[in-house]
Amino acid sequence: MSRPTGDIQGARERAIHAAAEALVDAVAEQASRTPREAAEAAWYPGHPLGSVEAIEAEIIRRRALDPARRSAAEASMGGAS
Repeated sequence: MSRPTGDIQGARERAIHAAAEALVDAVAEQASRTPREAAEAAWYPGHPLGSVEAIEAEIIRRRALDPARRSAAEASMGGAS
């Protein structure tokens, strides 16, 4: 007995929605960490950047380049763009 196409499509849509929610949650969690916390979580033996300090510096550099992060920080401090 074969499944109706609608059941498969509905399951696919639910799976995509659940994956999108998980991604949004993971990005929000990572963004809420300080650069040091994020670096400590990212470090592992043999990491290409070598140290937690180097990872932290890279995170700081990348966050400074992110216009969405700058806009949110300015808004939270009451600053103008």
